[in-house]
Amino acid sequence: MDAANETPEQREAGRLQQEADRLKSRADQMSEHASGMYGRFAGGQPLLVGHHSYRSALRDRNRADNATRRAVGAGQTAERAQQKADQAKAVAGLAAVEATRSRPWRRSDFRPGDIVKVRDFRRDLAVTSTYRVKRANAKTLTLDGGGGGWDDPKRTYDRVLSRARDGITITNPAEAEDAR
Repeated sequence: MDAANETPEQREAGRLQQEADRLKSRADQMSEHASGMYGRFAGGQPLLVGHHSYRSALRDRNRADNATRRAVGAGQTAERAQQKADQAKAVAGLAAVEATRSRPWRRSDFRPGDIVKVRDFRRDLAVTSTYRVKRANAKTLTLDGGGGGWDDPKRTYDRVLSRARDGITITNPAEAEDAR
């Protein structure tokens, strides 16, 4: 998709992915640098207490250890940034589905037995669930929670991402009119 047609969520996901890639590259460089600092100890030579090289060897080992700790911390920061970028991509995917709709979902688009994928809770969490429709109400869908009726969730129509009926999945409500 070109930059002119990108949603704000997609731009944010791209920005976060670039940041995650930058942090990963930096963590890799720091790790390589820290590994190189242990070159003096590659042969397994121990620190010789009392030897004239003891103080400089101890200092080199401490520097290498500290560089390794910094590299590990940078790697953890890069992992957190990647998780944040992945979450933003999921949110952008939901936003793209919602942006392609030509009209909102409504009661007449659903029948009992339809399978719906709905967005749960906040949009910025990109958490979805799949349910079977029990009833289409004026403002909500009553969904089968699997607990015999006492835990049946209700979701408003604006939270519906897709509907499946007879093996056909529809994400745009206008397509539902064509499929009738």
